[in-house]
Amino acid sequence: MEVMAFDLGASNGRAIVGKVEEGRITYHEVHRFANEPVKLGNQLYWDFPRLFHELKTALIKARHQGFKVASVGIDSWGVDYGLIDSDGDLMNNPVHYRDDRSERGRQKLLTIIDEVTLKKETGMDSVSYNTVNQLMMDKLLKTGSDLGFLNIPDLFNFMITGQRGSEFSMATTTQLVDYETLDWNWNLIETCGLDPKLFNPIYPSGRIVGQAKEDFLKEIGYETLDVVSVTSHDTASALQSISDEDNYLFVATGTWIIVGSSQDKMTMNQKVMDYGLSNEGGRYPKVNLLKNHVGMWILQESKREWEKQGYPMDYPELIERAERSEIDSFIDIEDPRFFSPGDMLLKINDYLDETNQTLAESVGDYVRVIEASLAKQISQSLVAIEEALGTSYDKVYILGGGVRDKMLLNLIGQFSGKQIIKGEIEATTIGNIKDQLKALEK
Repeated sequence: MEVMAFDLGASNGRAIVGKVEEGRITYHEVHRFANEPVKLGNQLYWDFPRLFHELKTALIKARHQGFKVASVGIDSWGVDYGLIDSDGDLMNNPVHYRDDRSERGRQKLLTIIDEVTLKKETGMDSVSYNTVNQLMMDKLLKTGSDLGFLNIPDLFNFMITGQRGSEFSMATTTQLVDYETLDWNWNLIETCGLDPKLFNPIYPSGRIVGQAKEDFLKEIGYETLDVVSVTSHDTASALQSISDEDNYLFVATGTWIIVGSSQDKMTMNQKVMDYGLSNEGGRYPKVNLLKNHVGMWILQESKREWEKQGYPMDYPELIERAERSEIDSFIDIEDPRFFSPGDMLLKINDYLDETNQTLAESVGDYVRVIEASLAKQISQSLVAIEEALGTSYDKVYILGGGVRDKMLLNLIGQFSGKQIIKGEIEATTIGNIKDQLKALEK
């Protein structure tokens, strides 16, 4: 039985066909594509129609390559969403979480409910990109139309099958879920002035949503195709690749780096408050205590700048240059200046200058500063999570593309003093595939 994982990252996407052979999952990439935001007028959007086209392209390519795909599962980054009308039509391209409306929405929300109360009620820090802040500023919600809210994977599922619903792990990224009831936080929704009819029922991860519609099947040349709502938040999906333990420390690497611990329920205490930790849903009903970091975004932005200057370099070359650097300077990766795109090299040296540290001069210097700063912050977050949980771990799982980054892994080991366990590079994809295979076996 072959299934397709359609994995959408914040900078690129890919489609991978997987199956079980001799007791282990094997997989083959059939399609890869860029996923870049589009600035249009005053807003920053995701190009959802293009992404939906890439999904159809991937399924057609898989068929042409001889695969017999029984189902597809979509996972993506969190928080962003689309609105559909009563006819099932998409009202607007999803707005990017980096659009400045997110912070304006956060400020508006904090005039209604204070930050401490919000965190105690939701288990999550008040950060600009959470969906609730975007909804506070969504102009479409002021039209009075009968609209429905769907996070990105759920929007794909709806467009393929016509079935509406909100998968648990993705729904929790909205900051509008009640971890006690594992349902929408209806009181908070009312407090925010949002229409409860916007929201669809939350259901457990790993559920067959339904069959693809006839017109979709005809377009891709398939006779049948199941759609599985996998553990659709990419971080939560990646954790499905770890099967040996119930509770553990992890570092999921990508555009964002998420440092966390898988737990059975929400953790809320003064340490969680003090350290700025958040709770996000894993595979239903698990809840991960974690800290989001800007992650490889800083390095990705720096790499783009060098490319614009006429110096294209791949990541292995960047790391090789960093290993030759002797600079011993650090940036605070949580400084807001590093969140927005553009002028990343200038921002790094501005920060170093402001903090009286040695400035970066070479490519290797910049990369070493970024890598060492990431590792130091990751290690600090691991300590914070252990203190909040009142326990300690002697090892940490590293997942995602960062597994290839020997420098980052070594630095995390040095700063944290923990044993580094290399997880799957394609952890999110493997988790997606596992969820589909479990669902189809039922």
